[in-house]
Amino acid sequence: MHGTPPLAGWSVATVSLRPMAKLGILGLPNTGKTTVFNALTRLSAPTAAHPFSTLEPNVGVAPVPDQLLEAAAEVEASKKIVHATLELLDLPAMARASSGRGLAAQFLGRLREMEGLIVVLRAFDDPAVPHEESGLSPSDQAEELLLELAVADADVFERRLERIAKEATADASKRPAAEALTRAVHLLSSGAALRSQQWDEEALKVFRDSAPLTLKPAVWVVNVGEDDSEGHVDEVRAVVPPGDTVVAISARLEEEGALLDPEDRGELFEALGLGEGALVKVVKAAYDALGLISFYTVGPKESHAWTVRRGATAPEAAGKIHTDLQRGFIRAEVASMEAVIASGGWDQAKRENRVRIEGKDYLVGEGDVIVVRFSV
Repeated sequence: MHGTPPLAGWSVATVSLRPMAKLGILGLPNTGKTTVFNALTRLSAPTAAHPFSTLEPNVGVAPVPDQLLEAAAEVEASKKIVHATLELLDLPAMARASSGRGLAAQFLGRLREMEGLIVVLRAFDDPAVPHEESGLSPSDQAEELLLELAVADADVFERRLERIAKEATADASKRPAAEALTRAVHLLSSGAALRSQQWDEEALKVFRDSAPLTLKPAVWVVNVGEDDSEGHVDEVRAVVPPGDTVVAISARLEEEGALLDPEDRGELFEALGLGEGALVKVVKAAYDALGLISFYTVGPKESHAWTVRRGATAPEAAGKIHTDLQRGFIRAEVASMEAVIASGGWDQAKRENRVRIEGKDYLVGEGDVIVVRFSV
């Protein structure tokens, strides 16, 4: 059975979005945080030149750019395209720690529900947009925000350590948890993020109940001027935890481009030498930071990008399509998306022997096209 049944007609294709992972967008005032949100989601959340103009969180969905999916939909003449997506939460601005305002507790709680962070840093100078609350040094802003998040985590961990340490005096099984929390509190008290160190699985189990902010993967977005370069990337990379991704974009240009139809947007970005647009980098970087990959089902009715964690097995991937497919999984027919496109479609790829049979232990790869065989 195909993961998606047969379909027809690229010229009338519709695009559907299905949220998968959730990311919180944060930054100091007037860094362009909501402008980045608007560009990613193609929404029009209000922005203003004065600080703290975002009073309540904005929520939206950003499609994961996927040229392979669109090419497959064209060769299959699919009526419908379903992109992988990210759900974004644009939070009110965080004040500098020295102001005493920080981020309200209820918004920190919302941030803890997210799977990852997109942190916007200001590097543009615009007289119409005050920079007293943020400054113009993205590396200084990164250090401020890292400290703010570390302090928030330290407060939570210190309270938990006090309770666990008491329990560990009478229950030896609690001692490893107390030791892990002690190490974590020491690290956080120095202003460092938990993800700046390696932790074993037992320690991570202890931490997960608290949903620590500094353990979440992060993408740092340096918001540069329209004529600026990416020179700020290296200075930010030098102060953030190893493994974090840093990209530079002009959020204002990207927001303007997001309001155009795809053809006009492509012409604008080409004229400015921006290629696909820098926000493609942001979405892909966030997707990668969360350890996600896409696999596909294709056909005339629908071409669909499905999201799984890297390292998922074929039955786990089948369960993303429908739980019945995972329960009754027999085998998977698999081909690379490149092979399917080169052959001119799934059926032709099978005739050319580009499709292989995989069992329950198969680890799904990035770009796999899968047809699941199952019994009810």
